Amino acid sequence: MLGPLELPLFPSCYDCLAWSADGELAIAAGEYIQILTPKNTVGQSEYDSTQSPINNWHSTRFRVNVFTNHEWPTIDPQNRDNFSLGAEQSISTVVALAWSPPGLAKYRRCVLAVLTSNLQLSLYEPVGFQGKWTRVAIVNHTLGNHFKSFIQDEGMNLRKSNIRSFAWSPPLKLTATETAPYAVLPAESRWGWHLLSVANDYNDVIFLSVQRSSTELSTPYQASVLSVTHLPDPEGNYSQLQPSSIFAKILKSKVKILSMSWGPWLHASVENENSASGYLAVTHGTTLRVIQLDIDMTSRSHGTSPEPHPKLKATSKENTAAVCHKDLSGYHFSGPLAWLHTDDSPTVCLAAGILAGLLLIKFPKEHQKGARSSGRARLQELPFYEISDTEKDVDTQRHLGPITAILVTMDTASQNPVLYGATAGGYIGAVPFGDGKSEHSILPVPWQDQLDDIRERYDFDRDLGGLAVARAWGLTSYNGIVAAGITVHPGDMIEYRTAAEERLTIIISPDESKSDGVPSQTVDNSSDPQHRRDAVLGYILHFEENDENRQPLSSKILYATACCTIVESTNTALLYQAHKVLVRLATVTGADVADELLKCSISKNTIAPKSAEALDGPGGQMFERCDICGAGIDWYSSQEAQCATGHVFVRCGVTSLAIQDPGASKLCSSCGREYLNPDGIEPSESDLQNTCRTLFDAFDTCVYCKGKYQV
Repeated sequence: MLGPLELPLFPSCYDCLAWSADGELAIAAGEYIQILTPKNTVGQSEYDSTQSPINNWHSTRFRVNVFTNHEWPTIDPQNRDNFSLGAEQSISTVVALAWSPPGLAKYRRCVLAVLTSNLQLSLYEPVGFQGKWTRVAIVNHTLGNHFKSFIQDEGMNLRKSNIRSFAWSPPLKLTATETAPYAVLPAESRWGWHLLSVANDYNDVIFLSVQRSSTELSTPYQASVLSVTHLPDPEGNYSQLQPSSIFAKILKSKVKILSMSWGPWLHASVENENSASGYLAVTHGTTLRVIQLDIDMTSRSHGTSPEPHPKLKATSKENTAAVCHKDLSGYHFSGPLAWLHTDDSPTVCLAAGILAGLLLIKFPKEHQKGARSSGRARLQELPFYEISDTEKDVDTQRHLGPITAILVTMDTASQNPVLYGATAGGYIGAVPFGDGKSEHSILPVPWQDQLDDIRERYDFDRDLGGLAVARAWGLTSYNGIVAAGITVHPGDMIEYRTAAEERLTIIISPDESKSDGVPSQTVDNSSDPQHRRDAVLGYILHFEENDENRQPLSSKILYATACCTIVESTNTALLYQAHKVLVRLATVTGADVADELLKCSISKNTIAPKSAEALDGPGGQMFERCDICGAGIDWYSSQEAQCATGHVFVRCGVTSLAIQDPGASKLCSSCGREYLNPDGIEPSESDLQNTCRTLFDAFDTCVYCKGKYQV
């Protein structure tokens, strides 16, 4: 089990931890975001157990409360309904953070969304190779532009642009079937659309589609509003107050949406798989509400379309049938939300935080699709107690700490979901599912002993006589590994703490199926590397045949792919296609490729470097030339190249070209394979650069292990 990580910081919000699908752990620390990445990259297969646990992580910290006047313009005071004085005067500390699903950022990585106390939601991603992070978009600008088109009042527009909460949806993937040979599914089928829901000060729930810009010259990211649903104040909000009191009236007028969570995407029918419905649960004051978003995904042609981001058609409405239960109005919802489901399960479960416990709401999946069947949903309350379930009786004291985080993760051994809940009083419990039981119970977490040891050590060091208390600030998971952020405090006095004494301890409980418990990036070895390489070669060789309307590929890459097929592949169909490509290149350019055509009938052959006359003759631009000495480059391997005078280079895993400029390459972060970077190609070679961008849009992860690229 990986040792606890002690960091010199203090969390600024509940649910302060977020772990991306790429293995980056983000921590909300006041004005900063701390990013931890395990040191298990290329060349480091395991951790150094002799060092402190924190030394086995890369650490990066960046500020999030620095805004330019363009990003956050000065706002003149408005009336009390539209102007948030606290937000205007705050120092813009982090109040929420979450990673997008993979595929949105550059190299198909994740984008970090950060909500600060000035009610601005920003998107961040790393730039360069030195671990620097930068703000790439502010979602409030999209809301302001949207509402400004039909709302003229500046104060109301400001209120509708302030963001109180947000949540990323699960990836919405387009169903596509490829029939063309060696075709590649479009990005919307491999990664899906990235949807973001936000709640503003007016209690509007806005659904947005976020996408990365296709050109580097414009803004890095673009967001468009899909649908807006306003939630009026329900009758059940703060029902425990006297309805006619002034306090109740004022309190209800200030109700906000402070928690939201996405459920699974459900397709309408087998015949119409490109229409889906998503369900967003929100905590509106003290009530639970569900909003249904219906999506119509535009059908696309086979293969990679020149249109990078087809538009979605979306409508949203409140779904009162989803949470229709006669006893639901009696609960006071005050915590975060989480959905539990599996693809083969007929039911969906929504876990919601209530006072001193959790509430599980179970209903069939078809109940979500609009069938109004009141009473079919089943409720189960899981109360928190100060002691374990085996020792409690009717007089056991309830644990009243507010819920700080709810986490749902999959147990890798049983492939069943597990629900975790944490409170500000240090209570952390686990609720396993999938055992066939209709009723569930809260069990101790596997790392409870670690938490107790940290609290007892703090108590002993300060001679508190057993009165030390712990607080849990967040839960997150990655590949079956769960991380919990806790702090410890004296329990019998007012605590005085300086910045130098701030400490956050992250307890990491690894997946039991892993022997070393080391978080690592997932490497896909499900298919043979030769088969994956043939898929790349076949895609390039059949590119123009699959779609004649597409812009043709660079002749230099087509020639390199044909040579790579001759040298590497034993697939007779690919060798035949390479012969056709070479004939077409010779016809168009007039180049002499007689030697290559002769060797297309012989698998795994070598091709001698071109002479100076051939390099300077007709079609010579498609042959490779050494940038150092000007000699031709021979073909004997798909991974290595050598010119006639002995200079050795690495070949790109996609384009098969020799990478002669180290600054024009990128690496796989998992296996270390080297690839050509389209951004490093000279602008004068626009044909080659455009072809590289087209190919890396199709093969946007490592050909050999499906790892993510890095510069």
